[in-house]
Amino acid sequence: MATRVLLRERPNRALALVTTTHALILRHISSTTSSSQAQSGGNAGLRCLVELVHAREVDLSEYKVISRQNVIGTLGLITVENDVFLSVVSGASKAALVRPGETVQRILNTDFYCLNKSEYDHIPHDTINLYPTDTLDEEGYDQSQVSGRGDPVLEHPCLALKKLLSGGSFYFSADFDLTSRLQARSADASKFDLDTFDQAYLWNSYMIQPLVDFRSKLSKHEKAALDATRLLTFAIRGFASTLTVAPPTSSGRSVYGTSQCYLTLLSRLSCRRAGTRFNARGIDDDGNCANFVETETVICYPDGVCFSYAQVRGSIPLFWEQAAGLLPGQQKITITRSAQAAQPAFDKHFEELELKYGAVHVLNLLSKEKSGECELAQRYSDHIKHAAINNRSSDGDRTEKKFLLDTWYDFHAETRATGYDAARTILKYAQDSVDGFAYCLAGTVLDDNLDEKETRSVIMLQQEGVFRTNCLDCLDRTNLVETIISQASLELFFENRQERPGSDLVARHGSLWADNGDALSKIYAGTGALKSSYTRSGKMSLAGALADARKSATRLYINNFADKGRQTVMDMLLGRLIGQTAVYLYDPINDYVNNELTRRAAEFTSVTDIRIWAGTFNLNGRTNGINSDLSPWLCPAVDQSQQNPEIVAVGFQEIVELSPQQIMSTEPGRRQEWERAVKKTLNANAKKNGSEDYVLLRGGQLVGASLSVFVKKSILGRIKNVEGSLKKV
Repeated sequence: MATRVLLRERPNRALALVTTTHALILRHISSTTSSSQAQSGGNAGLRCLVELVHAREVDLSEYKVISRQNVIGTLGLITVENDVFLSVVSGASKAALVRPGETVQRILNTDFYCLNKSEYDHIPHDTINLYPTDTLDEEGYDQSQVSGRGDPVLEHPCLALKKLLSGGSFYFSADFDLTSRLQARSADASKFDLDTFDQAYLWNSYMIQPLVDFRSKLSKHEKAALDATRLLTFAIRGFASTLTVAPPTSSGRSVYGTSQCYLTLLSRLSCRRAGTRFNARGIDDDGNCANFVETETVICYPDGVCFSYAQVRGSIPLFWEQAAGLLPGQQKITITRSAQAAQPAFDKHFEELELKYGAVHVLNLLSKEKSGECELAQRYSDHIKHAAINNRSSDGDRTEKKFLLDTWYDFHAETRATGYDAARTILKYAQDSVDGFAYCLAGTVLDDNLDEKETRSVIMLQQEGVFRTNCLDCLDRTNLVETIISQASLELFFENRQERPGSDLVARHGSLWADNGDALSKIYAGTGALKSSYTRSGKMSLAGALADARKSATRLYINNFADKGRQTVMDMLLGRLIGQTAVYLYDPINDYVNNELTRRAAEFTSVTDIRIWAGTFNLNGRTNGINSDLSPWLCPAVDQSQQNPEIVAVGFQEIVELSPQQIMSTEPGRRQEWERAVKKTLNANAKKNGSEDYVLLRGGQLVGASLSVFVKKSILGRIKNVEGSLKKV
């Protein structure tokens, strides 16, 4: 449905998205519009009014065309520099066809129109270089648009957002719920329910939310009219592509004649811990992992039968960090939380996976030889042993069935001697799960409630488990192993159907996975994936090795000099910048209710005081007293108010001798010894007073100065967003 963007300057500035049937009119409301609005909660100066009216009720003579391009969809509203902007999709191309009637569009161009100012109306949108990633400054704005004299060219405040959204990594569909895999969504493509989208994969959730709130207040008839315009666009980030392949043969011949099958690959990148390579690692307190991606392989037959198989990848679900550095030795891995403090978030992550997919088989591809990777992988295995979903009790007995399996497969060691072909040996450990998890199989049946000739889609077989694969970055090694697992699931599917896939299908399957690896790697690390030449062709050439070396060098540059700007823009899109204000829709009734809730908050909220003990001690580089009772300092009996506080922060100075060796590379062993001594004293005192144990939340050290934070076990679930930073001066 063609949609035009129109602008009305007077009497009140307004933007209208006009289709053949309806118009969505948006305008900014000044904070002085009404006293009741000015007194309402939120930022009254950034409120908007949205109306849905029939096209024939709009006086188009009051409006002028602001853009010659038709709008394909609306991504939502966002505030930038205290101005309100409407974001629209103005360019897209067909990327994939999952099933007949289920098309995926790739976003190629977006535009931003200001609701409250006219000064940006005439900045041309077609003169911007959309694709560079290395010209963003610390605030996320493009420095390539500066003239030779150093005078900045007038640029749109949303330029960086436009570049991000128009870079080719965002996709949407007007036909079906693109955030959900085939098995999880309705089998009927005509049932397009905006209320069931998976928020984990919805990248414009922050921008589209005001319009979703507006939709929720419409009548059933108006809601249906708005949905029919397909104005509201729900975008994922990742990869989507379809290739046509010759159908498999049965008994030596194809039962479909010359008809083609559709082979599709869809990757959905989670936005819940989104970030660039060295800015987003590990897990957060809600169980969300960095670079978490669900990838779905789909084959659709001419008769409507569809195969679907989903896998997930994601950063190791522990609290860990890795600093960017120009040399590999500088990229040191640091685990920032103790095992006890990390277990609750770890359990949340895998319980969510079990709820969504069933059993989980972890394929950990980290090295057993590199010290940093080995320590991380060992800690990962320890957490899996203590995971809640593997230690459930029923009448005091542990359940026999394991929902979380673990395979530590040293990818580099396994492939060092004979090349990447050896990676297929991972199937020795994974084949049982491939067979046990099965796959999703959908088909069509006659519907008794419909006319004779009409059919509906049904799910005939479900996938009952998922592989969770990771390496350090979850890019190169991971993509290659996921390709092998995807191929194994296809082989199982064809074997059950007594069919034989052609070489064309196998080759195109590898090509799709190589493209997928490149796309996900560009998002996270700034370059295409390493090892993609092998994934694409099944062999590693000299040209492929040289390309990998070039990509590695490019990654170092981007990760050290460009990723801070890329991270800022990403955070802006997701509404996570400090001080960023959301757009609120003007709604007098809702504003009144919010005012009353704020005024009467004391009636339904409670406040609990917590105690924090902080102490510091200069050790003069010695260990005297490390095995002694530290309670006179940590738990002074003369002051009962300092007994068993909820949080204990212990600082040490000169915890090691200040030698040149320690200054260049600080050894954490001494700090860890003192942490054990402090924890032992705290727990002994807690036991004596009938209180609960303490756990180490986080410790850090810079040469001789250290800080360690201990908390009571019971408050772990209420602690969020623990961050730390070290700066050598």
